[in-house]
Amino acid sequence: MRGYGREHELEADRLGAEYLARSGYNPNAMLDVIGVLKDQEIFEKEVAQSEGREARAYHGVFSTHPANDKRLQEVVNTAKKLSEETSSANYVGLEEYMSYMDNLIYGDSPRDGILRGHRFFHKELGFSMSFPWKWNVANYPDRLLLTAPNGEAIIQITAEDINKKLSIRDFMIQRMGLNNLERESSLNINGLNAYTGISVISNKQGAQPTRFTVIYFEQRAYIIAGRSKVAKKFSKFDQTIIDTAKSFHKLTKNEEELAKPMRLKVLEANNETRFSSLARQSPLENHAESKLRLLNGYYPNGEPNKGNLLKIVE
Repeated sequence: MRGYGREHELEADRLGAEYLARSGYNPNAMLDVIGVLKDQEIFEKEVAQSEGREARAYHGVFSTHPANDKRLQEVVNTAKKLSEETSSANYVGLEEYMSYMDNLIYGDSPRDGILRGHRFFHKELGFSMSFPWKWNVANYPDRLLLTAPNGEAIIQITAEDINKKLSIRDFMIQRMGLNNLERESSLNINGLNAYTGISVISNKQGAQPTRFTVIYFEQRAYIIAGRSKVAKKFSKFDQTIIDTAKSFHKLTKNEEELAKPMRLKVLEANNETRFSSLARQSPLENHAESKLRLLNGYYPNGEPNKGNLLKIVE
C-alpha cells in the first residue's frame, strides 16, 4: 500500500477479488477486509491527534471509506462473474477463521517483551522497567523507542552481548565509540553495575547532547540513550532519561504474571452483549471499546446480534 497510486491499488484489488472468486470464496468479503483497514487508519489518526503525535499509517488506504468507494465496488463486482464458474463461490469461512483466532496472542509477543501501560516486562530476559507517563512506546524486536508528547524527546533502549573483559566504561568507549563522555559516573541500579554520561552526537539536527546509561545484567549490556529534539532543551528531559534507566530491575516473582501476553478468546454474543460492557471487563488499558470494535468489524458503532462470534481480549 505504501508508495503506490490509486490505479495500482485498484489493480491489486481486482486481482485479489479474482483469486478469491476462482478459489470459491465470496469476493465481496474483500470489501469488508479493506473496510477494516480503513477503520484502523481512521482510529490511528484520532489516537495520534489526542496524543499530539504523527499517525503511524500508510499514505491512505483510499481517500473515502470502501462502503462509499464506487470504483472499488465496481472492481470487486467484476469478479462476481467468475463466481458462476464455481459451486461454492459464496464461502467466507468465518467459523473456521474464528477457531484459529481463539487463544491467539494479542499485542506484544513474549519474545519481544510485554508492555502494560507505562511498565515493561520481559520474562525471557528477566527484567522490567517503567516508562514516563504519556510518552508513546514502540516495541520493536531489536529495541524500545519512547517518544515524549509532541516529539520533544526520545529514549531508545537496546541490548548487546557483553565482552566480560571490558568494564562498563570501556564498553561505552570501545564498543560504542563514546570518546567524549562528560558528567560521567558509575551507578548502582537496583543492585546492578551501571555507568552513565553525556556525549555530544552529531546528526541531521546538528550537535545533540545525549545521555547514555549502560547496565550490565547477566550476559547483556542494556543501553539507554536519550536526547531532546532541540539541543537547548536537553536539561528539561535529562532527569526523566536517568529515571527511566534507574527503573531497570530484575523481574520479580509477582511481575512474572504480568509478563504473560494477552490472548484472544472467541465467544458467542447473547441478547445482552454490548461492546461497552466487554470493554469494562477487558485488560486493554486505552481505547478498549474502540479496539474491540475494530477487532470485530463494528467500528465506530453498532452492536452484535445474538449468535454472532466475537473476539475479546483476556
